[in-house]
Amino acid sequence: MRRRSLFIAFLAGVILAFALGTHADELLRSFSAAEGGRLRIALDYGQVDVVPVEGQELRIEARARGVGASGVHFDAHPDGPDVLLAASAEPWVAWLRSQPRVRVQAFVPAGWSVDEIRPQRAARDALADDRR
Repeated sequence: MRRRSLFIAFLAGVILAFALGTHADELLRSFSAAEGGRLRIALDYGQVDVVPVEGQELRIEARARGVGASGVHFDAHPDGPDVLLAASAEPWVAWLRSQPRVRVQAFVPAGWSVDEIRPQRAARDALADDRR
């Protein structure tokens, strides 16, 4: 009887951990795009799709799905004429056997360049250097 209770408690814990860990983080942002700007992308890991578009608007769609997605956080903000998109994972995410799926789609106006920086720490260092 005790084994059965322990098994049920263990199973309930696994189900609860999975349900909490699969919560998705999402970022949907748009920015007006001045001519000649640059999108700087700093991700710990994940897939980036850059889609060239007509017009003067930069649109970013970023999503984290799967186990550990609740530990992934997105941020996008203007940095002078550029836009910086950063995604970082909490330290515990690295310990998971199955990493969350991180996907970024950037709809970038013609005339803009895109710089992808990995890992996140390198991006923070580059930003600190730019601001000095």
